[in-house]
Amino acid sequence: MILKALRQPQKVTKISVLGFCILFLGFAFLFPDFFKEKLGELTVMLLQNFGFFYLTLGFLSVILLFVLAFSKWGEIRFRQEKPVYSWFSWIAMLYSTGMGAGLLLRAVQEPVFYFQNPPRSSILSTGDFALQYTFFHWGLTPWAFYGLFGLIMAYVLYLKKAAALSSSLLSGEVQYSFLAVLMNVLTIVCTLLGVVAALGLGSRQLLEAIGFLGDIPTNAFQAVMAVIVITVIATTSALLGMQKGIKNLSNFNLSLATVLLISVAILSWSGGVQFGFLNILGNYVYEFASMSLNLGNHQVGIEFLQDWTYFYWAFWLAWAPFTGVFIARISKGRSIREFVLAVLIVPALGTFIWFTIFGQSAFHLIQSGKASFEDFQSIYTGLFIFLDYFPWAGITKIIGLVLVFTFLITSVDSAIYVLSMFTDRGNVEPSKTYRLFWGLMIGLFTIGLILIGKEALLEAVSQMLIVFAFPFSLMFLGMAAYFVIILIRKK
Repeated sequence: MILKALRQPQKVTKISVLGFCILFLGFAFLFPDFFKEKLGELTVMLLQNFGFFYLTLGFLSVILLFVLAFSKWGEIRFRQEKPVYSWFSWIAMLYSTGMGAGLLLRAVQEPVFYFQNPPRSSILSTGDFALQYTFFHWGLTPWAFYGLFGLIMAYVLYLKKAAALSSSLLSGEVQYSFLAVLMNVLTIVCTLLGVVAALGLGSRQLLEAIGFLGDIPTNAFQAVMAVIVITVIATTSALLGMQKGIKNLSNFNLSLATVLLISVAILSWSGGVQFGFLNILGNYVYEFASMSLNLGNHQVGIEFLQDWTYFYWAFWLAWAPFTGVFIARISKGRSIREFVLAVLIVPALGTFIWFTIFGQSAFHLIQSGKASFEDFQSIYTGLFIFLDYFPWAGITKIIGLVLVFTFLITSVDSAIYVLSMFTDRGNVEPSKTYRLFWGLMIGLFTIGLILIGKEALLEAVSQMLIVFAFPFSLMFLGMAAYFVIILIRKK
């Protein structure tokens, strides 16, 4: 029997999270070189020794979700009522929260890197194979991490009718144990680090894009101002709530991103680009299992795995609590089957189309001699250099700049909302005081890192995210197994 180890688990959770923030910033400020060195060593050790565990967990997550969707459990509905959000708004919110800003960072940079450095041989052309691996890193597996955690939290919220906390999946006295506190602390810390890493990278892309477009130098002060503007608007959006703030901004994001995508597609088609989407998609699906487990003739080298696949899987895992809980929060009224197919397939297909159009267009520019590989090396300015090669560049670059800004806001406002839920006893309509607090904390944390260590500390946050992804992955596996046992017992 597990004894009550903690009488006030929520209070202990808050103190633990605050202590982590103080220790992280303290070590980073007092011992920056030592901190960076040891954190780097720990990150490399985890990726080297547990990389295959990440691969296996990702593959099993995809399989489990498909099994649940097409089994008798797929008919289970999260509350017997009409869904709160339309299909468009639902997809827009989960898409904006889960990947929007990242798609702008990597739109041409990642496909071009694989085009120049294929990880292995393939029956596909170099360009098609580059996109297949881009699909792999941004497709079913990351959305399976998000979707499985979101499915578990949707069960907690709408069927168990418990608080929006990771520990709410537990039963009885265990909810008051050290294990419960550890689960909640891991969830909050991963969420905080995830959004700070995204805000740090995204604000730099925004700043460098403005510098590139305006041909002006940038500095740390401008980066701080960018973070302040983004956090103020994101906090305002979070204060307005789901219906007035987050939903409307997400709808705007998806609509404007579609305009940019169609514009690039039309301009590329008129320039003679052939996309070959179905061929790439078919090969991705056919090789998915062997790619996921790195088996047979589809094996890639350990260096590529550590630099890309292991890194991505750890990153997506660390983002799962934040994105998963948010998806659960907006999915009341959906069935498990509807939830899985929408979360797993719809955004993945949208991502595939996005990368195909931008990637193939970039390959065409390189092969025709108009552009070079070096043009697209930067994740910060690659997209804007790419758009400069097409007509209407002035308009499309402004659209791209606006999307970097607004996608970043939707990631931050969603994180503020989810962190507020976690710290306000799992309340799905958290107090505005908590929303203000987390908006302030996220902004200050990011600004502190920029001022203290600039690039080194932002890199440290990404590494810390990978470090915390490991214990979270163990928790994630345990929660998934327990969730399956619950469903089996319910029959």
